[in-house]
Amino acid sequence: MNRQIAGMLVGLSLFSGCGSESQPASQQAVKPENTTNNTTQTALVGTPDPAKSDSASGQKPQPNASPNTQANVDAAALQKAEEFYLRGMEFQKQGKLAESIQELSMAIKLNPQVSRFYFHRGSAWADLKQDASAIVDLTKAIEMNPQNAQYYYTRALFFMTRGGAELAVKDFTKAIEYKPDSHQALNNRGLLFATTGKLKEARADFERVLEIKPDSIDAMNNLGFALMNLNETDKALEVLNKVLEQNPKYLNAYDNRGLVWKKRKEYDKAIADFTRAIELSPNSLKFYRQRMGVYQESEQPEKQKADEEKIVWLQKLAGLNERLAKSPEDTELILERAQFYLASEMREQAMKDYAKIVELTQDTGRGYYIRGALYLEENKLDRCIQECSRAINIQPQPEAYSVRGDAFMKRGDVEHALRDFERAKRIDKIVAKAYLMRSKSHKERGEHEKAAEDYERAVAIDPSLGPGKLDKEKTAGKPVIRPIQ
Repeated sequence: MNRQIAGMLVGLSLFSGCGSESQPASQQAVKPENTTNNTTQTALVGTPDPAKSDSASGQKPQPNASPNTQANVDAAALQKAEEFYLRGMEFQKQGKLAESIQELSMAIKLNPQVSRFYFHRGSAWADLKQDASAIVDLTKAIEMNPQNAQYYYTRALFFMTRGGAELAVKDFTKAIEYKPDSHQALNNRGLLFATTGKLKEARADFERVLEIKPDSIDAMNNLGFALMNLNETDKALEVLNKVLEQNPKYLNAYDNRGLVWKKRKEYDKAIADFTRAIELSPNSLKFYRQRMGVYQESEQPEKQKADEEKIVWLQKLAGLNERLAKSPEDTELILERAQFYLASEMREQAMKDYAKIVELTQDTGRGYYIRGALYLEENKLDRCIQECSRAINIQPQPEAYSVRGDAFMKRGDVEHALRDFERAKRIDKIVAKAYLMRSKSHKERGEHEKAAEDYERAVAIDPSLGPGKLDKEKTAGKPVIRPIQ
């Protein structure tokens, strides 16, 4: 569970500043202790329970089960259970959680007296969002080994990511009781205190972290936030300045310091910090909202409006991305986002989406003629013809012929255009114009019978091309993929 929880907590902080929205893992305020990897390693060298490793920090090791109970378990079963456990841990390292749970369940069946079997199965259940099973196993591990700081810490993270702040605080407190130098537990408990308005308690936890680990810029950042909300803005600025000296790209420190400047009504400095945060995280709604609020307070309506419009744009993009996260191979959704990027003059991002459509439609070639239609819009006629020809070579489709026909028309190659329009079985004003143009060519060459035939076809499709009614404007049309009639 540790690996996934770290990611889940990135978006946990509902207040501005504490934690991080988009910083790398090395900068996130919440850093779970790496139990899974450590436990696996100690198990391989013959130390069966992670609780025993806690003795180095002054804890009293707790046995997995009483000697009398353990003696009742057959020695062969014990060995087999350990083998299942090791395979389960290997599956967890590979991200194969369902398989890991199966192996750990077999280990528990053979030897139900080992706390770490329940602990790691509970962690796997948590990663699979099977919360009821997770809490049963994590609690069982704690009941069997009630002085293991890591077990409390991990269950606290579980509660923290499920909105159980009060339960999480209790478990973090227990973890700190059994391992007083656990700076991760102190930092996370401080985060929870800060989110629930207990700013003095939060401050105390962050300061304690810095006593244990003076170089923790996460704790410094969080302390700066707490100080700001305690109206100790001078101290907050001192701490946050130190954070940014150590790491000029620490995203949330700019956000927190911007809030301090805003509180002090030093608007230019606040705008500068929020702008830097936006540069580091261009798609963050949060920082645009912060800067927009400063523009509003400092009575800069035009800049406020610009940020409002950007926020609306980002919300639309977020909506598209959310839908794509649920259906990542939906080519219609990918095309919708590509067109959204194009409308926003973000061609590079759009072309990545077009390339994805091509990748997902290799069996039909549909992606090629969709990209060909884009090149047609951009008047890149050779590229359009090339893309559509690729699509046709994979699977001849009317739409590919139609788009390629439009490209030939734009290039003035009426003969090839009509050939493709006929294969597409397409009938519209563009096709009528093509017949009319070829009719004129036949007439100039003295091929009057062919000229008459093409003229009749043109008028049959578009009567406005009849005698005295030729209107070139009406024959013009924007080239797009058209349905076949």
